[in-house]
Amino acid sequence: MKIIFFGSTDFSLPILKKVYEYYGVAGVVISKPKPKGRGLTVDLPELGKWAIANNIKLFDPENPNEISFIESLALISPDIFVLSAYGHILSGDLLKVPKKGGINIHPSLLPKYRGAAPIQRAIMAGEKKTGITIFFMDEKIDHGKIIMQREIDIDENDTYGSLSNRLSLLGAEMVIEALRLIENNGYEVIEQNESEMTYAPKIKKEETVINWADNSERIYNLIRALNPAPGARTQFRNNELIILEAEIGDKKIEPGVIHIENKKLYIGTKDGSMILKALKPENRRVMTALDFINGYRLKSGERL
Repeated sequence: MKIIFFGSTDFSLPILKKVYEYYGVAGVVISKPKPKGRGLTVDLPELGKWAIANNIKLFDPENPNEISFIESLALISPDIFVLSAYGHILSGDLLKVPKKGGINIHPSLLPKYRGAAPIQRAIMAGEKKTGITIFFMDEKIDHGKIIMQREIDIDENDTYGSLSNRLSLLGAEMVIEALRLIENNGYEVIEQNESEMTYAPKIKKEETVINWADNSERIYNLIRALNPAPGARTQFRNNELIILEAEIGDKKIEPGVIHIENKKLYIGTKDGSMILKALKPENRRVMTALDFINGYRLKSGERL
């Protein structure tokens, strides 16, 4: 089959590599890279760099649903689109280009957690399970008919980074199975149950701020869901402090109050405390809690 792959993030790369290994890839479509940093430099995502290194035609349209881009893909005459973490909804006209339509590898158990941030939202909500769903795309967000679905456990210590890696590898295994079924017309599809639908919108900056008056479990889930990026945020001595790793403590401390004991950094919560383990002060490197205690000469009784 002649395949066009759509993706933009590191999550997509193992899936692209597996598709390329088994089927080859006629083209890769990424989101238009945005200028970053003080120099406003434009850097390709790893997916794009890998495509170029393997002599695969790379596309980066501002809007993939523009007629000129649709026509350029039609000239390739693809059999199927494979999409994973691309960042744009494909129009009906674009989805008519491939002979067999387009499939999406989505990291949730659809119809739960449709949208841009399914992994983070599942961890934030304290879910115990998630998975990969492969489905035929239509013009609605994560809405089409399901080809296959596989479930995995969310470990209590999973972060966004660790769970994303595991789901990406699972998606890479499943996509080849799905493509073989489609190639041989050997698949059956099921409709999504709309009554079970939940939405996973992009994480807003204000949602990354820790409320120390919240309960410990919710704070713990927030920290895990935002590690490694963008990080759960708080304020210390009028500067931003990102909390990357923590565990639930066994002490009862007033919310937001710092307590140092046995070289451990406790912060009070609504129902107890958190023990901070890895932090990133504003404009500084990531450091351990002990380095933070020593470097900033913390005292018990200070507040976040």
